[in-house]
Amino acid sequence: MHASPVAANLAASADPLAASDHALPLGVLLQRSPARWQLLLAWLLSLALCLWLGVVELYAGWYGYSVHFGELDFVISIYPPLTIATLWVLWFGYAWGASLAYLSTLLVAYLSGLSPGWALLFACSNPLGLLVMSLVYRHVGVRYVPSSLPAALFFVTICFISAVSSATGSFIWSYSNKLSAMGAFAVWQGWWSGNFLQTVLTCGPLLLLGTPAVRRWREQRWPQRAATAPAQRWVGLVAVFALCGVLGFLWLSFWLADRSVAAQVGDSAQAWQQRAMLYRDSAMAVYWVLSVLMLALVFLGYRFFRQRTLQLQQAAQSVAFERDWALQRQQEAEHAHQALQTLNRELAVRMAEVEQLQQQLQDQARRDPLTRLYNRRYLHERLPVELQHANHLGQSLCLVLIDLDHFKAVNDRYGHAMGDAVLKVLATLFAGRLRAADFAVRYGGEEFCLVLPGCDIAGAAACVAELQQAYADCRVAGDNGELQGLRFSAGIASYPAHGSDEETLLREADAALYQAKAAGRNCVRYRG
Repeated sequence: MHASPVAANLAASADPLAASDHALPLGVLLQRSPARWQLLLAWLLSLALCLWLGVVELYAGWYGYSVHFGELDFVISIYPPLTIATLWVLWFGYAWGASLAYLSTLLVAYLSGLSPGWALLFACSNPLGLLVMSLVYRHVGVRYVPSSLPAALFFVTICFISAVSSATGSFIWSYSNKLSAMGAFAVWQGWWSGNFLQTVLTCGPLLLLGTPAVRRWREQRWPQRAATAPAQRWVGLVAVFALCGVLGFLWLSFWLADRSVAAQVGDSAQAWQQRAMLYRDSAMAVYWVLSVLMLALVFLGYRFFRQRTLQLQQAAQSVAFERDWALQRQQEAEHAHQALQTLNRELAVRMAEVEQLQQQLQDQARRDPLTRLYNRRYLHERLPVELQHANHLGQSLCLVLIDLDHFKAVNDRYGHAMGDAVLKVLATLFAGRLRAADFAVRYGGEEFCLVLPGCDIAGAAACVAELQQAYADCRVAGDNGELQGLRFSAGIASYPAHGSDEETLLREADAALYQAKAAGRNCVRYRG
């Protein structure tokens, strides 16, 4: 079944935000392309910058900032390598950015004194958050560039889910450093809030500014593949993953808040005030998170409605196309019946042309392509027939073998083009000076055979002498000079004097030709 072109156009132009860039596989580094070295150099420089910023972040204390916003008190941790890794994930693919995040986080964990086992596990925290972001943008079908309000709202939502997912590393940090419940709550809150704000405020503008240039650079070196519709199982998996992340965030918010409140000792007014502030901060954080999620749900609902509307339009266009296609097929069937009758008439004409072509091919199979004389195959077909005819009429028949004298020297001195011209000149003499009953054959490279029915030895010798004189009078001009005074040797055998079959006559004529060459060439000999 054919697809509707109109429906295909609707699908292609439905939503400019629905086509995400494909991930660039690591295998491009194995391709023989100068661009791979540029890409590898950029990644190595990014790795060096991530490692350096990770060390600076650790020793400069870019974590645990207390921020007062309205009535809320937040703890925010800044981790610059996350911005670089996020850009690599979105621009080139998960493997490129996750490796940067893992190596830089592993270095920070090692310098912080974590044991090797916990450090290896702790380094997976930021790659986990980036994995959530990569899966969502790859399989939901929304572009990562926040160039419009819907795309920006979706970007903020995904940044939040990614930050919450990566914040699982805070528990490893808290456990390894034996922090209290209050300390664990502060580290967890600072981790997800810092990652969230940092990604939104740094990656968002950088994506707007740098994505066009990066995309042009990629398209020139690795053209983008055709976009495919996201698989339903992946969309469902991403939705479940995001839902689990949000539910986990809500549960952890209240659980850590309860643990932190329970850790407060004393019954003074100040202690109760601190407990109330903790509950308030936790509730306000949940409030803002739910607000963002509500906006995301509205946006996703709008996209779902728009997508369903597009699918209905495509279905309607497809039905109309199939109807028109069926009518067209009916008309084509009627035209085909008329065309069949026309083809039958044309077939008769083609059959006549084929027969003519077969005759031409048969003639080409019997002719030498250079001289247009008959070839050796034709000689073996025709000579036995001529011998039978001569026997039936009681006539003689002469067979003449001709070999051009010093022909190799002509090719060596004047070139093969001159040699071909010499062969054509002799073939022209045969056509003009032989009788209608005679025929000439190109027997080999510079060897020719003449079959002269009803001719005796004297007549054949006279014919050859006339051809020798005419050949000697010819002038052949070429690029390397002019050639004249051409010569050839000939040997004659006669039926029935020298033999009664083809093989014997050819052998006798060849022996006579050998005698002519031994006698000094440019002469005629025949078997006595």
